[in-house]
Amino acid sequence: MIDVMSIRAQAWFLADALVIAVVCAWLAPNAWIARACTGRVFASPADAPARTFAIVPGARVYEGRPTRLLQDRLQSALSLYQAGRVKAVLVSGREIPEAPEATVMRNWLLARGVPAADIWTDGAGVRTRETMVRAVARYGVDDAIVCTQSVNAPRTLYLARAAGIDAVAVATPTTLETARRYLAVESLKTTLAFAESTFRPAPAHAATVLAAR
Repeated sequence: MIDVMSIRAQAWFLADALVIAVVCAWLAPNAWIARACTGRVFASPADAPARTFAIVPGARVYEGRPTRLLQDRLQSALSLYQAGRVKAVLVSGREIPEAPEATVMRNWLLARGVPAADIWTDGAGVRTRETMVRAVARYGVDDAIVCTQSVNAPRTLYLARAAGIDAVAVATPTTLETARRYLAVESLKTTLAFAESTFRPAPAHAATVLAAR
């Protein structure tokens, strides 16, 4: 005779075990990445150690202007450049006619006195991982300061280092630190970044282009 109660108990046990496994698979990479970033994330450009490049990952632009979030990233890069902590700035974003992120970022820096020769423009940085992979494979970036927001810093820094960049981050504060939905999405993105970087090899490291200038 089939023991219905026993079957139900086993089904609930398996369901609970599956939920626990999924939660661990989601949260464990976040904890590991946060720990790996310890001592490499700085709240101010003045505190960051010198590197060759500042990397500014793209974000939304509106009517030819960066949004506040992107402007904060650009301001960090500008401060680093003006203080002599970096020699050049790599701006990387999605470049489409209605929202040319990389071009808008480049123009913002040009308008504030950064020489064109010191602004490197990547219009194919459609994702953060693509930005970092291309920084190494196409632009020869060896070391960098990544300019982003505090909520994005662990994932962005992890992806930079996974691509082979000796990177630190300048992380600006943001109201997104209290947005639960955004934090949940960022946590999931961090888990996916860990999985993708683990199972897809980083590109071959190129010579630093800047050194040849």
